[in-house]
Amino acid sequence: MDGKGRKTILLVEDEALIALDERSLLERRGYAVRLAYSGEEAVAAFETDDAIDLVLMDIDLGRGMDGTQAARAMLESRDVPVVFLSSHAEPEIVEKTENITSYGYILKNSSATVLDASIKMAFKLFDANARTMAVNRKLEATLDALPDLFFEVDAAGRYLDVHCPDPSLLVMPEEDLPGATIAGTLPPEVADILMESIREARARGSSKGRRYRLAVSAGPRCFEVSASRMESPSDAPRFIMICRDVTEQERADGELQASKQYVERLLNVSAEIILSTDMDGRITLLNDSGHRRLGYEPGELVGRQWAETCLSGETRAEVAAFLDGLLRGEDETLVAHENLVRLKSGELRSFLWHNTVLKDADGRPVGILSSGEDVSAYKELEERYRTIVEASPDSIAVTDLQGRIAMFSPKAVSMFGFDGDGTEHLGRYVTDFMAPEDRLKAVANIGRMAEGEVLGSEEYRGLRHDGSSFDMEINGAFIRDRDGAPAQILFIVRDISERKRLVGKYKMLFDLSPLGIALFDKESGRFLDANASLQRMLGYAKDELVRYSYMDLTAPEYALVTKANTLSFDGGASVARYSKEYVRKDGSRLPVSVSVALFEDDDHREVVWGIIEDVTERRAAEAKEAAMLAEKDLILKEVHHRIKNNFSVIKSLLGMQAGAAPDPKTAESFRTTESRVQSMALLYERLFESSNFLEASARDYLPALVHDIASNFPAGDRVAIITETDDIVLDAKRLQSLGILVNELVTNSMKYAFEGRGSGSLAVTARRAEGRIAVTVEDDGPGLPEGIEAGDSDGFGLSLVAMLARQLGGSMRVERGGGGKIVVDIGA
Repeated sequence: MDGKGRKTILLVEDEALIALDERSLLERRGYAVRLAYSGEEAVAAFETDDAIDLVLMDIDLGRGMDGTQAARAMLESRDVPVVFLSSHAEPEIVEKTENITSYGYILKNSSATVLDASIKMAFKLFDANARTMAVNRKLEATLDALPDLFFEVDAAGRYLDVHCPDPSLLVMPEEDLPGATIAGTLPPEVADILMESIREARARGSSKGRRYRLAVSAGPRCFEVSASRMESPSDAPRFIMICRDVTEQERADGELQASKQYVERLLNVSAEIILSTDMDGRITLLNDSGHRRLGYEPGELVGRQWAETCLSGETRAEVAAFLDGLLRGEDETLVAHENLVRLKSGELRSFLWHNTVLKDADGRPVGILSSGEDVSAYKELEERYRTIVEASPDSIAVTDLQGRIAMFSPKAVSMFGFDGDGTEHLGRYVTDFMAPEDRLKAVANIGRMAEGEVLGSEEYRGLRHDGSSFDMEINGAFIRDRDGAPAQILFIVRDISERKRLVGKYKMLFDLSPLGIALFDKESGRFLDANASLQRMLGYAKDELVRYSYMDLTAPEYALVTKANTLSFDGGASVARYSKEYVRKDGSRLPVSVSVALFEDDDHREVVWGIIEDVTERRAAEAKEAAMLAEKDLILKEVHHRIKNNFSVIKSLLGMQAGAAPDPKTAESFRTTESRVQSMALLYERLFESSNFLEASARDYLPALVHDIASNFPAGDRVAIITETDDIVLDAKRLQSLGILVNELVTNSMKYAFEGRGSGSLAVTARRAEGRIAVTVEDDGPGLPEGIEAGDSDGFGLSLVAMLARQLGGSMRVERGGGGKIVVDIGA
């Protein structure tokens, strides 16, 4: 069964249309249907779906397995009723099914009633056979379990007399047993059991229920021994010992227990609630599914009052009256009713119940058995469908087979301009609301539908109540009864006036666009339409273009890119763009930029919409621009080379002047100026290497500058240089000022901090925090002399640093203790 408690049928039919029709018929009869179109597919579906209750099998399934072969393969795995459904009545075809356990043979031209009745009969036969087989097994077990071994023994266990209908149940020939003892003929563990029974019978008069296992000629067997003391003419007590072969009984007990567990599993697996109550309304049975659906643990509700526990106050009287009438009636068929049930959570759900009266052996009512299905979802679905109909932007109408209106949605009132709710138009012919010239067409289309033709959408002119007309599109389909016969006609009507107007605008845009526009069939690539602009571009008239595909006119070297962007284009809301060249009619090349999108036309054909732009002039402009950029790049490189040379010349001149200075102080001034020029040259180099020449990162500039300055001093190779700089991007002007500032501070440290020392360290850091930049230059030298503060020095270097700090929106401070340390705080 499926999740709704319906019988599940596997319908095997190789004709898709016939299969769909038969499935629709069966589903209307209340069955859940799975389809398979070949024998192999049917066997695979059967092996993976244990919910299949019956197989409805066509015999002739085309290539591969036929129906009888598929049925035989299924029945090898498990037993279900198989009913053959075929259009063949020939004896040789029917004979093919005789070697298979089947439950019917139905001709395809049989009516729906016959098909339904045959399926129900197959289920009944299958159930009857199952019950018969179970009864037979129990009878066989009962016969095999009858007492069959009788022994007369004394208190010492000596056999005095033996009666055995089946010698194979003895450990030795019957004639050899008299005079022998139990201990001498049976294994010790068996002898102990029998002797214990004799001792108990001697003390109490009888002994029952002991079992033992013994290997005899018939094989290993299980026996149950009963012993009773018999009156004896002598003083020596004698006993009758009956050993009953209970091997089959024991097996039957195991099978019975398994069967009971199986039935319990069936009840618990059922998606429906299975409920039984006694005459007082107490729950005597409720399956696990019922407990779960009601929100309880399995077994929690058994013994409780159904009405008091699971029905609300207003529902109890209604249900009590219904059940009372059911108990007093004589009809034993299933009776349905619907009521609200209260779950453990307090939620109320609507359940549909099927009920029957339970009676005892004398025919007296003893309770009610019910199966319940939660139909709340169906009610919600009905409400949802009603909401969809009312909210639909299209008009929905239902007519009889003559076209008289039986129902229409609220949208029809506004679409056709009805007064009020329009109910006065019920019963009128649907063609009354069409333009006169379209009415014969509509009637003819209904006739074609009746003959089984699928029409799809048809366009008509609609008539409003005020006499005005509009364009509309109608889809029609039959609403069929349970037997599949047409009962009513469903019409969905859409106002397409706006669409028609947009189509007109599209046509104007298509014709007047300066860009080339074309429509292609995606599968074949053939031109379907092309506007005047594209015809001028390619030199072909429209009637010539439609004989070609776009690949025919594509330059060979662009074939792959065209296929990749067009044939494999999956559409959706995206647009694919690419460049290519077409070959004009005169053989010349036309470079174009192509934009394509995919849509489905009214014939459900995939169509590619292409916009083609002539990029001849653009390509020429791009080539010219590329040449100019190349020339500009060459000029920039030459200018850069000359500026670097100028920096080098200035630096060399300053170096030469320092070497020719008359005194050390003058030479030092020239070297300091040379260092400042070097810092500007290094900044220029970093700006040229950056992407926009206008700004650069201090991380790329300051570390290199510090190492370059230090290398110009004799102690440079003995000083450990440490630089830590954040990625601080500054414009060229501010970065130049920062470079000069750092140059002065590093130069000052290198000149004075390491004089007369073998080694030392110099650390330069630049950090950004809270909108400020802190630049620190720190050495492990003796530090600045006392009395020298920021901005108070007579020296040009520190004065320049203070001035540059102010120019950068900040300040300079000197920190003493453990070496020289100057911190410059500037705006970020």
